[in-house]
Amino acid sequence: IALARRDGLSGYEGLYKCIIPDENGVNQTLVVGAYTDTGYSNNDGPDADPTMQFSLLSTSRLATPPVFSLSFNVSDGPPTTVSCSVNGTGISTELSRVIVNGSGSVTRVTVTVGLREAGNYQCNISNARVTHGTISGVTPVTSTSSLKISIFDTPTGFTATRLSTGLAQVRLSWSTVSGATGYEVYYQLSSNTPVSVSNTSFTTVNVFTSLSQGSTYTFYVVSYGSASLPSGNASVMLTISNPVINNFTVTTTTASFITLTWSPPTAVVPISYNINRRCSRVCESSITSNSTTSVSSPHTSTGIPPYSQCAFDLIGVYGADQPFLKTNYIVTTLSTAPTAPVGDIIFSSVESVSMTVSWDEVPCNGRNGPITGYYLTYTNITSNTSYTVNITGGDNRMYNLTGLIPYTNYTVSIIPYNYNMNGPARQEIQLTAESIPGVISDLRHARTPTRINIVWNLPTMPNGIITEYEIRYRESTSTGPYNIANTTNTYYYGIVGLIPNTSYTIGVRAYTSIGPGEWTDREYTTIKIRKKLLRILL
Repeated sequence: IALARRDGLSGYEGLYKCIIPDENGVNQTLVVGAYTDTGYSNNDGPDADPTMQFSLLSTSRLATPPVFSLSFNVSDGPPTTVSCSVNGTGISTELSRVIVNGSGSVTRVTVTVGLREAGNYQCNISNARVTHGTISGVTPVTSTSSLKISIFDTPTGFTATRLSTGLAQVRLSWSTVSGATGYEVYYQLSSNTPVSVSNTSFTTVNVFTSLSQGSTYTFYVVSYGSASLPSGNASVMLTISNPVINNFTVTTTTASFITLTWSPPTAVVPISYNINRRCSRVCESSITSNSTTSVSSPHTSTGIPPYSQCAFDLIGVYGADQPFLKTNYIVTTLSTAPTAPVGDIIFSSVESVSMTVSWDEVPCNGRNGPITGYYLTYTNITSNTSYTVNITGGDNRMYNLTGLIPYTNYTVSIIPYNYNMNGPARQEIQLTAESIPGVISDLRHARTPTRINIVWNLPTMPNGIITEYEIRYRESTSTGPYNIANTTNTYYYGIVGLIPNTSYTIGVRAYTSIGPGEWTDREYTTIKIRKKLLRILL
């Protein structure tokens, strides 16, 4: 390849670039310097910039080894040979040369290095001329460009801590590296390519996005400076596990409140807790819901009816994330005495000496616990005589009363109880049915020769409303039928037309609507007729 010019070089001195495609169609560049003697004397180079410029080429500071470039300008002649070393030891480089546009003969030289080593990097530049040695009294020189590259220490104390502001938010922190101007942080999921999440001059960074709950991540941090290679990386692994509470428990249970306690989740402590409560009395299906925010352990849930079953949900507040840490934890409040009486008292099969008593159950909102039995007390209002029966079992709501007195008012009182705690009583009055009356009492008489007057008192046991009295009589020696008489509203009767000095059997009995009672019989004798003696006074 030759560069030919027929005319003089004045005004045409400098570097000529020839672009020649090779057999593969790839352009190759040939640079030729053409000078007059005077120009050659002025371009005795190459003269390189004494200090190289550093640029990191690796897309990631985690690259091993890191790839970087060292660049410098060469004037006074094109560089033909570039050889580089670090700390005096030659290194392999990739070289590129570009003619800089503009006046003068300047070539931009860039060497690419893949190495992680601190020290003095130096490149020696020379060129080969058509004629070796001195030309027109000018001897070509060799120039040197160098740069000291440092590598800062690997950060220490690298930790990953989960934040309470979100379930998948992490705080990364490390110790300060002396002299470093920045730090780059990465995360890596499984064997995927590490992803840069922050370039910072601080030693703490919060990762609020990109992470997923339930995954395990490796975090990396490297330090670097303005003209330095990135340090080796420090790494830490963290699993973004779901927060779990294993000791959510109840410490105190009363009839009206429940105290709950728990320890913070092992994975990450929330900012605060919310509690959802769903309660219903054991005897009914309707549910009352309640939510309480910003609670802490221990927490007392109040305003709960006695003997209510409550389901609790514990919710962790992690900013916008609010997962359920515990669900459907069941607690039942204690029982207390019933505060409501039984329902309606119902009387059936009411007879003169017996009746059946039944009653409706205690309303649910007044039971306050399982009804375990009833005390039934029935009282004869007339005699003020009471009897109490203990009926066990909350479902036994019927009892037969026997041995009662006919046509008598009874007060029936029923007290429900919850184990040993009595509730209020409900009472009703019921009158027994009529029966046949008892015998009359205190039957007396007055007599004349032809008449017997009898009187009596109301039966001691009337057993109903006395509707009439029946009187019977006949001579005591007679076996024939009785003479019958009736009276409705008196306690006396006069029997007339009798035979003087004659014995009579007289009976009296009372009637109710049911029928007659027993006879009360007596024998009474009419008196003699007295003869008047005529005393003749002589």
